[in-house]
Amino acid sequence: MLENKLNFPVFPLSLLDDSEHQPQRCYVPAGEDVLETGWCRCHLSDGSYSVCWVTTRSGSETCCFLDGIVTSSSRFAPTTNQRLVKLEPLKLVSSVKRIPCVVTVTEELLQRPQVALEDLRDDVRVFLRHLKLTRGCSVQHRRLAQLGIASVEIFDAPEVGLDECFEIARNAQLLLVDTRLAVPYPLVCSSRYLLHSFETAMEALERLVETSKRDFTHRFPTTALVVGPVGCGKSRLLGEFLRRHSCNCFYITSSQVLRSYPGETEEELRRIFQAAETFKEQLHPLLPILILIEDLELLCPSTSSADAKDASNSLRISAQLYKLIDALPQGIICVATSGFPDSLHEHARRRFVREISIEMPSEEQRRQLLEDLCQEQALEVSESLLEHLARNTQGYVMADLALLLRRVQQEWLTKRDTCSSLDQIFRQSLLRTQPSASRATDVRVSKMTEGFEAIGGMESLKRTLQVSVLAGLRQSAAFARFGLSLPKGVLLYGPPGCAKTTIAKCLAREANMTFIATSAAEVYSPYVGCAERFISRIFDTARKNAPCLIFLDEIDSLVGRRTVSSGGGGGQVQLRILSTLLTEMDGIVGGGSQQHILVVAATNRPDMIDDALMRPGRFDKLIHVPAPDADSRLALLRLHARRMPFHADVDLETIASLTERYSGADLCNLCNEAAIEAFQRDFEATEIQWQDFEKVLGKQKSSLTQSQIDSYYRFAYRFL
Repeated sequence: MLENKLNFPVFPLSLLDDSEHQPQRCYVPAGEDVLETGWCRCHLSDGSYSVCWVTTRSGSETCCFLDGIVTSSSRFAPTTNQRLVKLEPLKLVSSVKRIPCVVTVTEELLQRPQVALEDLRDDVRVFLRHLKLTRGCSVQHRRLAQLGIASVEIFDAPEVGLDECFEIARNAQLLLVDTRLAVPYPLVCSSRYLLHSFETAMEALERLVETSKRDFTHRFPTTALVVGPVGCGKSRLLGEFLRRHSCNCFYITSSQVLRSYPGETEEELRRIFQAAETFKEQLHPLLPILILIEDLELLCPSTSSADAKDASNSLRISAQLYKLIDALPQGIICVATSGFPDSLHEHARRRFVREISIEMPSEEQRRQLLEDLCQEQALEVSESLLEHLARNTQGYVMADLALLLRRVQQEWLTKRDTCSSLDQIFRQSLLRTQPSASRATDVRVSKMTEGFEAIGGMESLKRTLQVSVLAGLRQSAAFARFGLSLPKGVLLYGPPGCAKTTIAKCLAREANMTFIATSAAEVYSPYVGCAERFISRIFDTARKNAPCLIFLDEIDSLVGRRTVSSGGGGGQVQLRILSTLLTEMDGIVGGGSQQHILVVAATNRPDMIDDALMRPGRFDKLIHVPAPDADSRLALLRLHARRMPFHADVDLETIASLTERYSGADLCNLCNEAAIEAFQRDFEATEIQWQDFEKVLGKQKSSLTQSQIDSYYRFAYRFL
């Protein structure tokens, strides 16, 4: 054996001459110290090999030409930048009596009028009779493909040694151990399977195979529907399932079967299902048979989502598919996938006995997925960065995480010569990447960047939020130990301009939750039912991006009280929105901070809120956001002083004492007006002086009255 001395580029023999007349040839450059002419295993750099007659070729070439008829696997491809690294001589024997083999066929074979094991055995024997074979080798050729045979694998040959090759003699017995179907190309994945977030779904598919092997008194089809958001890995999961069980898969997609003229789509469906039954009855495979239907909602849409002109065509296709599924014999499994199960026709969902759901990955699963993906891409990330990415990728599915890493790789290749580190590139790419769960809806999902430090003063209010809301989210295990449940809703009420919206945004940042904001202007629609559907979409998007905070601004104008809104017109719309909101809030399932949804509402008219929303279990906490006191006003002025150039003579404490009953919005307006006064006084001014504040304070008044402030304290006293 000549080892580790060959390093020739490999090209297919068809580039040199017609390999039909001289099969199993390997031409190596002349003048090299190679073995003498004879049969050899030609080992390539990827670990595969080909069985060929090795001979030298005179000329100026520095490469070898190799035939790939008899190889180590059916995926042999000598043209994919391979190199010849080793030649292993083989001794030819002719005393083989029994040759077990496994034949992999394609759907073209099943379209023949007559398909039988004897005919298949004869075809294989005729083609293999002049080839030199080894134990465990695979044979593939375009002539076989024309017959509907993808490859022939020599299962085992006990009479042949590892250093021997043989050919099929006239008296040798060719045994077809098994017949298999070639794996559909869309399900062949070269990337490594990552099991995180797929464990439960894979176990359900495993039980499906066990069920198909049992004999029941009453026959019923073995079916399952795999549902999950787009990009969550449904096809990748089924590809791994097929690989583990070596299933014979008949693959159906809408682009494959849909035709222009009526009746052609139904005929194509009948052809595929008939091919599966023919394969089972005529070729008797040992491994499970699976019919996989991708994106079932495209073939069986609901009647509400289908257009009127296409409704009749969709109903015909759906009826044909239902009939074929109901008539499936025992032993054939039918599995379908759907990214939008709500768009499926109700009869389609009834046909599938099991519904396997792939949930959104949790924070720990996202961390494991990111760690494995970074290892595959040779990206070295720290544990702190992994924790940051996992914590801030709510709503991301596997495709979104792969897209994030692809963007990071592109940025890293273009900016690695600059001062940017990999950690910075990851954080910047995360801010620019939006998950598909939020891109596929008209509900805006965002991540807040500022916490409670953006709120001036209000220390008592911050402590209340930290104890009643943040403590439950951060210490969910301690809450569960005491039998406490996480809060579902928080109602912020108080005078206008006192930072209720800002508090909701900062609360989302402190709790590390995604943020969804809406108001009555976005919800209301001139069409009946659209407002309620929009509320449902908000909560559905929040579940996909959990943990999530839903902020309902001016909730009094959105729902109101049923005693006040008892008339017709807009009052009836408010009643329907209120009913939908109550139903959605009662349906929130709190299973820890990872799945938690917090509803925060803000209002200036707490007396206009319906009592059904105010009870515990919906809005658990009613928090009064008062007008800022002297300390809070001073803290707010100091915050404004960070962004505005105040002169040294500006006394913030004096301004805070002179702005009694000023709201946060009034203080912001005060600073802006003082800046305008400074600009009008001198176009070249660089600072805001005390005289500018004096002029503004002389003519500006508070937007709040004492009676208005007292009314909120009286309302708060009712719930003490």
